[in-house]
Amino acid sequence: MADPLRIDSLRKGPIEINATQMRTPSPRVSEGGRSFQETLTDAMTEVQRLQSEADTTTKQLVAGELKDVSEVMVAVEKADVAFQTMMTVRNKVMTAYEEIMRMQV
Repeated sequence: MADPLRIDSLRKGPIEINATQMRTPSPRVSEGGRSFQETLTDAMTEVQRLQSEADTTTKQLVAGELKDVSEVMVAVEKADVAFQTMMTVRNKVMTAYEEIMRMQV
């Protein structure tokens, strides 16, 4: 039998895990009952909705249907903040993936 993998835990002494106890992780579902994929999909859908809303309000302003420029600016800024947040999350996920791929097994 191969030497067990020793993992130093923060709670107690070392934990020993042998190869037969290791398994492929199953997809986890968050406490709300939604997977990470569903959460990301919903977030991207919301970003798309905000961008469409900003586009619509801009077109309404240009067409003369809206008189308040602040409505358009708020819609554009909401879309921009949502997009920037999505890109930050994407970059963090890509960095984590690249780091995992560099790990030696």
